[in-house]
Amino acid sequence: STATTTTATTTADTQSLKAPSPPPPPRQFDMHMIDLCADRLCAVTHGYHLCCQALWGRTDTAPQVAEFLLAHKALFRCFVERDPLIIFRHFHFILVNRQLMRVFMDILMAQPFEKRREWFYEQLYADNPPEGAPGDGNTNVYTVKRARVFESSCGALLGADPDMLKQKFSVQFEDEAGIGNGVKREWFHVLSQEILNPDYALFVPSADGVNFQPNSCSHINPDHLNYFRFAGQAVGLAIYHKHLLDVCFTRSFYKHLLGRPISYQDVVSIDAQFAQSMDWILNNDISELGLDMTFCVETEMFGKTEVVELIPGGADIIVTEETKHAYVQLLSELKMTRAIRSQIASFLEGFHQFVPAYLIALFDEEELEQLLSGIPEISVADWRQHACFTGFAEGAPIIEWFWEVLESFTQAQRASVLQFATGTSRVPIGGFRNLSGAQSRQPFTVSKVDMDPGQPMKLPMASTCFNLLRLPEYHSKEELERCLLIAIKCGGQGFEFA
Repeated sequence: STATTTTATTTADTQSLKAPSPPPPPRQFDMHMIDLCADRLCAVTHGYHLCCQALWGRTDTAPQVAEFLLAHKALFRCFVERDPLIIFRHFHFILVNRQLMRVFMDILMAQPFEKRREWFYEQLYADNPPEGAPGDGNTNVYTVKRARVFESSCGALLGADPDMLKQKFSVQFEDEAGIGNGVKREWFHVLSQEILNPDYALFVPSADGVNFQPNSCSHINPDHLNYFRFAGQAVGLAIYHKHLLDVCFTRSFYKHLLGRPISYQDVVSIDAQFAQSMDWILNNDISELGLDMTFCVETEMFGKTEVVELIPGGADIIVTEETKHAYVQLLSELKMTRAIRSQIASFLEGFHQFVPAYLIALFDEEELEQLLSGIPEISVADWRQHACFTGFAEGAPIIEWFWEVLESFTQAQRASVLQFATGTSRVPIGGFRNLSGAQSRQPFTVSKVDMDPGQPMKLPMASTCFNLLRLPEYHSKEELERCLLIAIKCGGQGFEFA
């Protein structure tokens, strides 16, 4: 009898929590009606989510709520477009649900970077502001050895409570009197350089010599996974406390931190020669070449050669013209993901102690680099001194227009142009004269793109392997600026081999 009563009650509760019938699609409302009902309906939906959590003991998004939002996503998109902060006021559960976030992510990403950065820190500090309670003078002090800053910092922080590290803390170098924010900034700077120290075998420089990628051979260091976890802690802690680091990672590694899938385009900065080989395969018909490639590859580690299959039984599967795109993608994933999977996992374990995955996803790769390392000061005078132009007539106005446009750009826009054309937003040590390409040093080059009369205006294009920006000969400086801005905004998150 008791069991029957309990079941009946639970069923009644479940029925009472059945999602209400949705309102008409948003196209049947005018904006006045949207303004009137948006906050109320979102609050009711939030309450429905909390009731489902309580009834079924869930900590994630209740399936009934997810189903309701997906079924009526057009209406809720309208609400979010009207006020993106609704996501943070009523729909925190959406942030941790990848399926639901895909519905709204384009709206959030369309907001200015500074606005998203503001939201990021508001949510990051919502429950645990870094300075602690007002008037709280207590500060945790961590003592590290300057001569062994990596190991001593690792020992001090790996065992520390992450919630304590989120509060105000200080670092003091052993046998030194200095303490305070200045010392902490110095510690972050020195530590970020030590993370890349080749003696620890954690990271290796990419082909451009500017960005770094996890070392697939890091296991030569028996403590490498603990060190990667600590490196992730250091990077996450720096972002949490808004300290910039003197480190730049590859685009593919930033994508791993953001939880985004990598693609073969991302391999350029890691291995330009490999990218050229993949480019050749994709742009040539391999069916008549007799290459006899299979879905496997030979790798060499410490003088030992090993055959790695890209797919089960890949050694016996021939790559054809129809399957070459899959081959290139799998080979790139091996280089950028499979070979360093355990290193990435350990780094993320430490990183997510301070920066949740759902919040860092508010940024793209270039923005994450800016969040971590800041905007480099880019000198247009140095850029101009070491650049080349090809295909343009001597004295062509577009050459001067190009530099005038760059002079008028902000540092962030200049960094975006550099990222678009070279694959990195950073200038190497020594300036533009040290830009490297597929083989060695490769100057920044602007090449003319010919256009047929009456043809629609083309946007700028780039070949990052060769630091090459391809520009049509625009008719005015204003047209050049407009097209360049469109290119860096819409084409700065990836490219296709051409």
